[in-house]
Amino acid sequence: MRVTRFRWTYRLRQGLTRLCVALTPGRIDESPARARLSSQVWELYSHMAPGDRVHGLCVLARLEAQGTVSLPLAKAALLHDVGKAEGRLSLPYRTAVVLLGDRLSGWASAERSSWRYPFYVHLHHAKRGAALCAEAGCDPQVVALVRWHETPLAQVPDGALHDSLAALQAADDQC
Repeated sequence: MRVTRFRWTYRLRQGLTRLCVALTPGRIDESPARARLSSQVWELYSHMAPGDRVHGLCVLARLEAQGTVSLPLAKAALLHDVGKAEGRLSLPYRTAVVLLGDRLSGWASAERSSWRYPFYVHLHHAKRGAALCAEAGCDPQVVALVRWHETPLAQVPDGALHDSLAALQAADDQC
């Protein structure tokens, strides 16, 4: 998992955004996603939690504010957390993820029926998301960006991805 600075204001803003999205369903302008995703990939995107979709839209907007964004990078911005879909990562679990930090792996369980499964999903969402994107027919660059979005750049084997991945990670850290 990529290490980012822990900032209470950042985490509080994320939590409040998710809460607002949950309390006001249907108020998300998802036209930027509709414009960039094929029907098959839109189906994948639409299975994400509303808070994760809003987060993806925020990441895309941050990237666009910095300049022209390639279509694969735009898709990766929207889909980078798709591996969390169907993972039962409710707000209490997401809060626990933040509080547990490095101890999270000790709480995770790959057993789907376990109450600890959402922790497993959080830890492995990048790999899961990449597999889902590949199954949906996404471009290999999208798959790679989703797969490596949580990994420090020095540990990413494909140096050609570094510029796009650095931009994705920076925008992700701002949303």
